[in-house]
Amino acid sequence: MTATRALLIAAFIGCLVGTSARAAPAGTIIRETAEYIIQKFGRGAAGKTVDDVAKATSEAVAQYGDDAIPFLRNSGHQGFTALQQAGTKGPDVIKLFVRNGDEAIWIISEPKKLAIFLKHGDSAADALLKHPGIADTLIDQFGNDAVGALNGISRQGAQHLAIVADEGLLTATPQSTKLLLVIGSYGDKAMDFIWRNKGALTVATVLASFLVDPEAYISGAKKLIIDPVAHGANWTLIIAGVLGIVFMPFIVRRFAKARSTFKENNREVG
Repeated sequence: MTATRALLIAAFIGCLVGTSARAAPAGTIIRETAEYIIQKFGRGAAGKTVDDVAKATSEAVAQYGDDAIPFLRNSGHQGFTALQQAGTKGPDVIKLFVRNGDEAIWIISEPKKLAIFLKHGDSAADALLKHPGIADTLIDQFGNDAVGALNGISRQGAQHLAIVADEGLLTATPQSTKLLLVIGSYGDKAMDFIWRNKGALTVATVLASFLVDPEAYISGAKKLIIDPVAHGANWTLIIAGVLGIVFMPFIVRRFAKARSTFKENNREVG
């Protein structure tokens, strides 16, 4: 046997030994992870065995890398479900956990929140974590515009935003959703101004003037000009008054006829 051939054989054997040495610990970690998941989360709705979980864990590691291990240990069966729901965006779910730790589990454990994250990305996840109980509804309705607004305001600002949204401010006119862009740009100052002037901003002409130069109004350099007729008039009373004038002659004649009939009847009785 030549020296060269001996070196090649030795190198080949070394590769086999090294591969075996690496494979055994990896298999052990996957098995331990599966046992940990079963112990912590139970067998799940589908009644998974340790072997089932170990197989799924091995597949996840092969697809997403070693970061899948801590993610699955912390999320359990919900983690596997989230990766399935994410499809090709599975790596984004893993990255969300790497970036936010256990807080990410709160997002991936609820299908609606997970769907919002998968659609709108990391900024939406930040908004969900910053404003729990508020952000999911607003983002679901107004999309990325709501994401930008929510990430720029405080908890109180988010509460006020949710209230004006419920009251219909953001859908009052075709331009009303642009208020979210203003909030995203100017933060709590914009939200405070909108909160104080929410009634006036439902008027299309007032809203249009505000959107042209919001900073001037927010800083106080300009004041909103509200048409008292358009904004403050009680149209119910106005319409009732107009109808009363139109039908007044008819009403008078009917009243006079009824009075005359009443008198005639009384005379006959007398």
